[in-house]
Parts: sequence; structure tokens; C-alpha cells
Amino acid sequence: MKIVNPSESISTIISVLDGAKKYVVLVTPYTNLNGWQNLEDAINNAVKRGVEVSYYVREKEGVPGTEKLDAVIYEVPNLHSKMFYSENKAVIGSAHLKYNEDINWTYVLDLENEIIEMKNFFEKNIKPFAVKNKQL
Repeated sequence: MKIVNPSESISTIISVLDGAKKYVVLVTPYTNLNGWQNLEDAINNAVKRGVEVSYYVREKEGVPGTEKLDAVIYEVPNLHSKMFYSENKAVIGSAHLKYNEDINWTYVLDLENEIIEMKNFFEKNIKPFAVKNKQL
């Protein structure tokens, strides 16, 4: 695991999107991308490249702020996890994808077993409870 400088957290998440060829999963309870046009562009550009981008937010509370995204939005009750991964890179941290001045930590998972454990956590504890948002 490698900790990322807080000022590089968003560029690290963007690198997950930019490097993806098949899929990206973004899990963050709350979203407000105003001020992070580069992140919004990276999400939409990945979709345009044919990457399947799934965006998981907290039920009802996390949907505002996702209106301009081309990703498929899913709502999950009581979601508080933050994880961002593709078929070849994984990042976890404390930050919501909300543009603000909070100090947060971000880790790049670099060991295969860490990435597998994180994906297994998602498959067992988040995905089964997700409902596709029909409003977007």
C-alpha cells in the first residue's frame, strides 16, 4: 500500500479512470464535482472510450451532483465506503468526491491480494444492495 499526498488524491483517482480499458467502479457516498471539471471529464471520457463506469452513492443523499455524469449511477443504503478501482488499479481513502478543502488520506493498493480483498468486500457488502438510479 502506498499513501498519496493529499494534494494528489484526485489526480490519483483520475489515473484509475484514464488507465482503464474495461471497467471502473467508483464508490463514494456523496458527490459534488463543482470545481473538479477534470474529474468529471475523466469519468465521461472513460465512458466515451467504451469503459463501463459504475458509480455507487449513498441512497438519496449521494445522487445530487451526479447529473452531468455519463456513468451508471447506483444507490446503496447506508453507504460510507470510498473506493475507486479498475481492472488494473485500485485506490481507497477517506475522501468523498466532494470539492472542498478537507484533509483526507488516499492509498494506492499495489499488492494483488489487497486488491482482491477490496474487490471481494465490494462484491459482498456493496453491490448486492445497490439499486440502479432511474432518474438519470
